[in-house]
Amino acid sequence: MTNSLGTFVLERMRLLGWSREVLQQRTALDAWTLEAILDAPVLPEWPEPTAMAALARELDVPVRELVLQAAQGSGLDVLAPLSPTETLMLASNEDLMKEVRRRLALGARTGQYIASPSGLLGADVESA
Repeated sequence: MTNSLGTFVLERMRLLGWSREVLQQRTALDAWTLEAILDAPVLPEWPEPTAMAALARELDVPVRELVLQAAQGSGLDVLAPLSPTETLMLASNEDLMKEVRRRLALGARTGQYIASPSGLLGADVESA
């Protein structure tokens, strides 16, 4: 596990040509906070919401991206894609019904219905 938030922020700083001092001036974060975010091999604690908002604003990235990076840096495996089984378990009944309706409409439109295995594959490939 690595501090993916620190790695992400350092990469954005490099792209912008900023030093640590520039980031500190622009975000108004104290040196301790920046040191914890940038230098720790593992994120020691969750950054304050105000720190995340300031970093997102100045680095011109969505706060969501920083939150995901912080979660990854804290040991949560949030950036890895879900397996089909996990995705199915997280889907609501409404989501599942939308997918069934989508596939039925696609099958009717293309003449390849869900009941046939090859039709299912062909219908999905054509929709991509």
